[in-house]
Amino acid sequence: MSKAQQGYTIIEVMIALTLSLILTAGLTQIFVANSRTFNVTEASARTQEVGRLALSVLGREIRNADYWGCQGSEGVLQGNIENMLNPGGGFNSDLLLRGLDGENNTGAGGSDLLSLGGVAGNSAIRVTFQPSTSAANLRVDDTSTFSENDILIVTNCKRGHMFQITNVNSSNDVVVHNTGNVSAGPGNATKNIDPSYNDDPDGASVFRPRQQRFYLRDNGTTGRRELVVDGVSVLGGGSGTVGTLSNPVALFENVRDFQIQFGRDTTGNSRIDTWSDPGDALQADEALAVRLSFLIRSPDDGVTDGGQSYCFPGWLDCASDASLLTTAGTNDTFLYRVYTSTSTLRNRI
Repeated sequence: MSKAQQGYTIIEVMIALTLSLILTAGLTQIFVANSRTFNVTEASARTQEVGRLALSVLGREIRNADYWGCQGSEGVLQGNIENMLNPGGGFNSDLLLRGLDGENNTGAGGSDLLSLGGVAGNSAIRVTFQPSTSAANLRVDDTSTFSENDILIVTNCKRGHMFQITNVNSSNDVVVHNTGNVSAGPGNATKNIDPSYNDDPDGASVFRPRQQRFYLRDNGTTGRRELVVDGVSVLGGGSGTVGTLSNPVALFENVRDFQIQFGRDTTGNSRIDTWSDPGDALQADEALAVRLSFLIRSPDDGVTDGGQSYCFPGWLDCASDASLLTTAGTNDTFLYRVYTSTSTLRNRI
């Protein structure tokens, strides 16, 4: 009597292998889909984080720009602050007196540059006595925060003067602003402050000027494009050369483009009647608002299939005119997102 056959037939084995391959392919597809979803979600979160923070930071700076220590309609002193600093020295000190300025297509990749100025929001230091219009000193109520070579602005909300401290007499709370050589910075071209602030019943206050420039640069180490802020050094005891741009500080990575427009009042009725790219100083002086548009790219590629289209800057009407859309290269698999907002200059309204 022959023994019964045991095991699987070749047909059964082939069926089992086929089923296992189908199951493995299904699991692989699920894994790939989940991985793709994770990559897109992660890239979207990263771009959203950078875009929202960039709009928040610059929006706050724009709203506070052109503040010169006064509130209301007297807050704008453009043209009424005398620059007592020496000219030249590699930097135009008049820039410290500009509340808003911009440059078109001068940054990395043809991006724009935005300059915002005013005075720092520190507690006002009051002027208690001015000996005479030709005296090279002012008596204030506190000199503890001042150092030699600091650049300051004194103002009574009607006029102002910008000068550099040449000496601080802390025992008498006196700041000296004489002419002559200084150890750092531009120095003063004149010591005269005329007319006297003693004649103003409301008195005068002293502030530190503040000027910041926001623009894009390509980081040579990481290869990524980043948004940086560069401020004018006004502290005699701080880093950088007084009166010149200090070392730029990177704020956010993967910002591929940055465009701005000024909302201008050209008729003097306190209403915006036109939007334009940054141009000359007159256009900046007419601006009541600034709109920003950032193009943010994901940190890593492999997120899209390539050839993504986007509408940049965000104020373009791409829905009505598809030719305004920008399309990435077919081999560009990064994710792109556009973030746009408008901020008013509160001190001009």
